[in-house]
Amino acid sequence: MISHRLLTYETIIQLTDQINRDQHLLFYSYLTQRKEQAKFVGQYVDDKLTAVLAYFWGLPFPAFSFHCINREKLNFPALIAFTKETIQLNRNTVCGTILCNRDLQLFQSHGLITGNPQRFLTMKHMDQSKLLNSNLAELVKENDFSDIVDLLQNGGMKFFTRSELEQYPFLGIKECGHFIAVGGFHFYDPKLVELGNIYTSPAHRGKGLAKHLTSQLTKLGRSLSLDVYLGVLAENQAAVHVYKGLGYEVTAEQSIVDFKLSIG
Repeated sequence: MISHRLLTYETIIQLTDQINRDQHLLFYSYLTQRKEQAKFVGQYVDDKLTAVLAYFWGLPFPAFSFHCINREKLNFPALIAFTKETIQLNRNTVCGTILCNRDLQLFQSHGLITGNPQRFLTMKHMDQSKLLNSNLAELVKENDFSDIVDLLQNGGMKFFTRSELEQYPFLGIKECGHFIAVGGFHFYDPKLVELGNIYTSPAHRGKGLAKHLTSQLTKLGRSLSLDVYLGVLAENQAAVHVYKGLGYEVTAEQSIVDFKLSIG
């Protein structure tokens, strides 16, 4: 017998202890840092959890994370239909998520994916000896917030939210009184740190600014947690090279996708 319901707090805690966050960082973040702004739709078969589709409303677009526990018993169309009814999104609304290869194939087999998936790497910092001794970047102050928001939004930083800028440290590099490179965090607490929003204006790329920013941000993160992560598109080989040179290693290869919460 198949049923669907929102997960209880106790189930969320149980799942948190079972997740390998090196492999499933996005879903882990939903269970921890993002749980207050998320809904977790669970599918049960014979009262045993088979899969979870979690919805997060803190980004400019409907964001989801999918986690499958028992693929053989999963009724994916039923989970999609119940989630759509629960969240009440328009059938043409474009949503976003990050999927491992098997889950990508599942979404594709039901015609949910729109556009082309982009390969995405999760990287974890492993070697502090490779970090630079840099103080090129300065802490962004509150009166600069609007300039930072404009810079990141004009740069197409899809996963940036102003709340991250307001809650966590942001670092920036200035030239002639204007920010030319900035970086901050998606998560910043003792559970884990995830760097994000690292951006250099096009006119100032190729000067090593991102390397200095990432190094300073990583040191700042490691002062709070031993587990420091970042994510990067696999096609951005220049950035991947910088991160590896600073002591980061790839822990997971997945895909960023756009999809519609509707089958048929």
